[in-house]
Amino acid sequence: MSDGEASMIEGEHGAVSFRPVSETPTTGNGGVAWHRQSRAFAVRTLRELFRNRAALVWGLAAPAFFFLVFGVLLGDPGVQRGANAVVFGVFGAFSVSLVIFATALSADLKAKRYRKLRSLPVSPTADLLGRFAGGLALALVSFVLVLAVGVATDGTLALRSAVSVPVVLGALVLFCLLAMGAAVLVASVLDDGEYVVGVTNMLTLALFFLTGYNGLLPSMAPGPLGELVNVLPNSLATRLAVYHLVPVGSGAGTPLVPPALPTGVESALLLGGYAVAGVVLGSVVMRRRIYDGEGGE
Repeated sequence: MSDGEASMIEGEHGAVSFRPVSETPTTGNGGVAWHRQSRAFAVRTLRELFRNRAALVWGLAAPAFFFLVFGVLLGDPGVQRGANAVVFGVFGAFSVSLVIFATALSADLKAKRYRKLRSLPVSPTADLLGRFAGGLALALVSFVLVLAVGVATDGTLALRSAVSVPVVLGALVLFCLLAMGAAVLVASVLDDGEYVVGVTNMLTLALFFLTGYNGLLPSMAPGPLGELVNVLPNSLATRLAVYHLVPVGSGAGTPLVPPALPTGVESALLLGGYAVAGVVLGSVVMRRRIYDGEGGE
């Protein structure tokens, strides 16, 4: 383009492409500014996810359904049902971040959309973080939806302090970043979309059960895993959310303990470390395997 200016738009079949726009800020080498690329990928990811019926069913409807079947039928009204809602809410966010995210990326690879993206001045990190932003939006919707169903079915939720909302939101975002980083790796390694769905679903369910239903019942976790529910990322994020959203006791009368529910800054720092690992993993894989390594070809 002679004027060196471009704007990212949603192209044919949902692929990201460029068009000249004189007022769009550009980088020095004629490419679109990084933040505009990120926004374009985020918008495209959101559109694709909300147009995908399978993503909506498995990311939104399925977690709410599982809560109604297991959280309501097996949980008494009040605090117990409220805790179940948080558990299945995190499960829904995990499903979106790992299963749905990996499936969407795998579909783009299989459709050879990256063949076109590699020929354009696209930043792999803008691609990744834009996708992360879109995936996070759907994951948060899934979490809030299950909480709403929990309240509607007589589950008890109550904020523990003035910082409870940002703490829970931060914990959920940090955990989802780790899950999406893992999803990028799975999608880049497995060529068949059915394998991607199978492997990510297996990981989601395995971690759910191996940690005693995401840390809800540590005594149900096999072997020493019950002692690690405040360390493993899915159960740590869940138990932190339960502590801040459900008026549960901290004594021996609740099945949530032992170990004691996470409450300190060290829990947030550990989740932050997991998130950094997820972002770094996703960035390295996106650049080396998908862009430089011509993934999907």
